[in-house]
Amino acid sequence: MVALLSKREAKQISGIKVHLAAYPAFEFVKSLRFQFSDAIKKGLLNEKLLNEAVILQGKIIETELHIFAGFESMIFDFANLNLLDTTVLIHQDIADEDIKLFAWKNVLYQTLLSSVSSDYLDLIYSNINAKIPSDVANKLYYQSHLSEELLAKMTGKAKNTIAKQKSRHKPPQQEMSVSLFEQVIGEADER
Repeated sequence: MVALLSKREAKQISGIKVHLAAYPAFEFVKSLRFQFSDAIKKGLLNEKLLNEAVILQGKIIETELHIFAGFESMIFDFANLNLLDTTVLIHQDIADEDIKLFAWKNVLYQTLLSSVSSDYLDLIYSNINAKIPSDVANKLYYQSHLSEELLAKMTGKAKNTIAKQKSRHKPPQQEMSVSLFEQVIGEADER
């Protein structure tokens, strides 16, 4: 059975750690170099706000929370984790083998299958600006829209990388097909 950790229960937690069965998956995640890691290191994103989106999953053993999912993000940080501001799902009857599998499923899903190719930063740039409301953008990355310069800083790439990708991914312009009638009229107008 899975239950939401209440604020009252959260106050009774004496410590948080990674469940032993999930530890190899946790170590794997921490060994990765994420595409947007510079965005966090340089304070270009609102890390506190993004941390509120984290959903931890774990098991309470005595008075400690042993987590096995939710640590897949590069912004996961034990030092800044506040259980009162975090959604925590508690699994009560889960075996260590199931925890190990659960942890690796989340790691593969969140890190490998959800990764973004650096070859398409131009599409991220144009699509996010077309879709994200400016008030949300302002809260997440302190600007009303994502500039090429900010995206380059977030990813540790040069600004001209995005410009080059734009020109490479630009859809070919359709040639205007001119009918014979239009050609004749055009020639008559030129005379």
